[in-house]
Amino acid sequence: MMNDAARIAELEKRVAKLTEINRALMGRVERSLDFHGNAFALFESAIFLDRKVNDRTRELTEAMRSLETTNNELNAAIITSQTAQNRLHDAINSMSEGFALFDRDDRLILFNQKFLDYWPSMRERIRAGITYHEILTQAFRHGDIAMAQELAADWIKTRLGERVNVRRGQQARGIHALRDGRWVQMNDRLSAEGGIASVLTDITDLKRAEREMREQALAERSLHLQATIESMSLGVAVFDASGMLVHANERFWRLLDLPPVFAMPGATFEEFKAYNRRRGSAALIPEGGATDERHWAGRWFSIKRDRMPDGGFVCSFDDVTVRKEAEVALIDSERRIRLVTDAMPAMICYVDAGLIYRFTNRPYREAFASGRDPVGLHVAQILAPADFGARKSHMEGALGGRFTTFELNLPGQGRFGIATYVPHIADDGSVIGFFTLIQDITERRRAASLLAEANEMLERRVAERTASLVTLNETLRSEIAERERVTVELQQAKLDAERANQSKTKFLTDASHDLLQPLNAARLFVSSLTDQALPAQSANLTRKLDNSLTAVEDLLGTLLDISKFDAGRVTIEEQVVSLDSLLSGLVDEMAPVARSRGLDLRLVPTSLFVRTDPRLFRRILQNLVSNAIRYTPRGRILLGVRRGRNQARVIVLDTGVGIPADRMEDIFEEFKRLDQPEGMVNGFGLGLSIVRRIARLLGHGIRVHSTLGHGSAFSIDLPVAAARPALRPIVVMPAVAPVARIGTRVLVIDNEQAILDGMRSLLEGWSCEVSVARGLRDAMNAIGQRPPDIVLADFHLDRGETGIEAIGALRRRLGGTVPAALLTADRSAELQQNISAMERCALLYKPVKPAKLRALMTALLDG
Repeated sequence: MMNDAARIAELEKRVAKLTEINRALMGRVERSLDFHGNAFALFESAIFLDRKVNDRTRELTEAMRSLETTNNELNAAIITSQTAQNRLHDAINSMSEGFALFDRDDRLILFNQKFLDYWPSMRERIRAGITYHEILTQAFRHGDIAMAQELAADWIKTRLGERVNVRRGQQARGIHALRDGRWVQMNDRLSAEGGIASVLTDITDLKRAEREMREQALAERSLHLQATIESMSLGVAVFDASGMLVHANERFWRLLDLPPVFAMPGATFEEFKAYNRRRGSAALIPEGGATDERHWAGRWFSIKRDRMPDGGFVCSFDDVTVRKEAEVALIDSERRIRLVTDAMPAMICYVDAGLIYRFTNRPYREAFASGRDPVGLHVAQILAPADFGARKSHMEGALGGRFTTFELNLPGQGRFGIATYVPHIADDGSVIGFFTLIQDITERRRAASLLAEANEMLERRVAERTASLVTLNETLRSEIAERERVTVELQQAKLDAERANQSKTKFLTDASHDLLQPLNAARLFVSSLTDQALPAQSANLTRKLDNSLTAVEDLLGTLLDISKFDAGRVTIEEQVVSLDSLLSGLVDEMAPVARSRGLDLRLVPTSLFVRTDPRLFRRILQNLVSNAIRYTPRGRILLGVRRGRNQARVIVLDTGVGIPADRMEDIFEEFKRLDQPEGMVNGFGLGLSIVRRIARLLGHGIRVHSTLGHGSAFSIDLPVAAARPALRPIVVMPAVAPVARIGTRVLVIDNEQAILDGMRSLLEGWSCEVSVARGLRDAMNAIGQRPPDIVLADFHLDRGETGIEAIGALRRRLGGTVPAALLTADRSAELQQNISAMERCALLYKPVKPAKLRALMTALLDG
C-alpha cells in the first residue's frame, strides 16, 4: 500500500513538470512573433511546437491513464487492507489470551480487549503509542502487579533486558501475579517488521494446581520427616523463627525426662529453658551451632542446635553416656599401660611394616631419642647409621615373621643390651609390624667381669699370701657380698623377663589356633590309616604317629587354655555343685587309667555342696589326679573332702615319689617338671601351671604338702553352699557305634583341601558315600545330584562365608531339616549359643577325634 502511494506522488510530479514545460514553450512562441516577424520561421516553429505539444499531451494522457489505474489499484488495496485489518481485529479480539503488538521503538501498535483485562486500572490509559516501559511503570504505580514496590525497578529492568534479547532472535517468557490473585504468563516473540508480539496467558489454574501439588508434596514430606524423626534414636525438637515448637519426637521428652507438654506444638523454647533452669538442668539448654557434650544427672548428653534457612532451628539430644564412659575407660587404660611400660626397666617400642615408630616407652625414648617421642618417625631418623645398619637384617627377619634375639651396644660408654624382635601377625597371616624388647645387660656383664676379676684376685692372693688368713677372710667376705648383690640383680632380671613373657601370651594364642587346622587334617589321615588293615610294622608306625598327634593336641590345647587364662577370656559360670557327684564322675573316668598302671584310685564319699564353676573346678581336679597317676609308680591315690567352718577342703593324696622342698614353687611354673620314675610317661610341665591359674581365677586357695619318697597331698579350699542344686535327670549318652547305616550320604564343606581329603578318606572307611565342597556354591552343586543324609561343615569358609550360613542355605534348598554338625576350633560362647538355637545341629571342636565324630553322626542320624 505504501508503494502505490509513492507511485501516485511520482506521477503527479511528472504531470506538473509537463504542464510547466508546455506553458514555457507557448510563451516562447508568443515572444518570437513579437520581435522577429518572420512568418515562415514562425510557421516552422509553430509546427515544431505543435508536434512537441502533441507528444507531451500524449505522454500526459498516458500518465493520467496510468495514474487512474494506479488510483483504482490503490483504492482496492486500501479496501483489502481495511478488510484484513478488521479481520485481524476480530481475530485478536476473539483470542482467549491477551495480545499486543509493539513496533521497533517498543510502542504499542495493536492490542485486543483481553490484553486490557490484565491491566484493570489502566483501561483508559492504554492507547496506541504508549511504550511497554510506561505500561509496566503505570501497572506498579496502580498496584495491578502483586509485587513489592522496592522490587519494581529491578523487575522492570529485567523485563526490558529480556525484550532486548528478543530483538536479537531469542524468546522471552515472564510470569507475574496480579493483585486480584490471577497469574499471568507473557510470551514475547520478534515480529516480521522488527517489533515484538506479546501474548498474555492466564495460568491461574495451572499455578493453583501446581501449588496444591506442592502443598501435597510438602505435606507428604512433612509426614515422612515426622516419621523419620520419630524413628531416630536422637531426641529432636524443631522450633520456628519465633521460638515456637513445630515438632518433637517422643525420644526428646523421654530422654530429657520432660513433661509430655513440652513435646506438643505450641510450646516455646523460652519455656523449655525456664523449666530446665528451675530444675537445675541448665546444662541441657543448647547454645550455638557446635556440638556440646554436657553432664547431668549421672549421664552424658551430646547437644547440638542447628539453624534453618527460615530463621528456625533444630535441637538434637543424644545419650552418649556409654561412649563417654568407654572413652574415659580407654584413656585410663592407656594411661595405666603407659605408666606400667614407662616404669619397666626394659626398653619397649612397636614399629610398623614401614619401619615407622608407633609406640615407645620412656626408657626407650631416653636411650635412643634423647627423651623426645619418635612416634611417626622412621627408625633410620632416630638410630645412628651404624646402629641402623647393624639391626636392619634383624628387622627384616622380624617383618618376615621370625622371632629374633641378638645382643647390641646401647648408647653410652660401655653399655650392652639384648634385643628381642617379636613379629606382629595379622588375622590374614601378614606381618604388620614387630614389637621390640631391649633389656640392659650391662650390669650382668659387669657382674660377670667383676666376678672373674675377683676370682683371679682371690687365686693370686691365695698363692701370694697363704699366711695372711685374716686378709683372706676379709676378701672372701667382700666377694660373698658382691655375689649376693649380683644374685639380687639376677633375680630382678628374672622378674623382668617374666613380665616380658606375658606380652607373648597373645601370640601363643594365635599360633595355637592356627596350628589346629593342619593338625586336624593330620588327625583325619592317621585315623583313616588306623581303621585299615595294615602290616604289623606299618600299624606300629601308625599307632606311634597317632600317639604323637595326641601328645601335640594335648600340648596345643594346654597352651591355648593358658593363653585364654592369661588374656582373661575365660567366662566363670558359678553355681551350687554337689562334690560327691563331681568327684565320683571324675574317679569313674580316671579309674581305668589308674588300673592300667597298677594303681588303686579311691574316693571318700561326701554330702557337701560348694559354690564354684563345675567345669573349671573339674579341670583342676583332673590335672591333679593325672599328675598323681604320672608320679606314683605304685600304691594308691585317694580323693576326699574335709569340712571347715565355712569352707570345704578337697584333697588329692598319693603315695608317689614326692616333691623336694626346694622345688615346691617350681612345679607351678610352665615347662618345669620333676624327674619322673623310670618307665613313666613324661608330661609337658603345664598341668600344675593351669591348676594355679584356674584356682586364682575362681578365688580358691591351693596348698601342697609333700615328703620326698613318700608322696604328696594337694588341697583346694572352696566356699560351702547352704542351698542345694535342683536335681537334673540323668541323660544316658549313646555308646560309640558305627554310623547308622552303610551308604550314608555325607556332604563335607571345608575351605582346606587337606581336611577335605582327610575327611573323605576317614568317612569312606566307614562305608559312607562322601561329597566334598570348598564353599556354598560347590555345596549347592553337590546336592543337586543327590541330597545328603548329613552335612559336616567347617565354621570359617572363604569369602566371608560361614558354616552356619551354608547349613541354613542347604536346608532351605532341600526343604527340610537335614542333620548337620559344625566342625571348628572356635570355642567362643557366642558360637555355642548360635548352634544351640539350631534344630538337629551339633558342635564338634577341632582337632576332630574319629570316635567322637562317629558317635555324633550316629546320634544325629538316629534323630
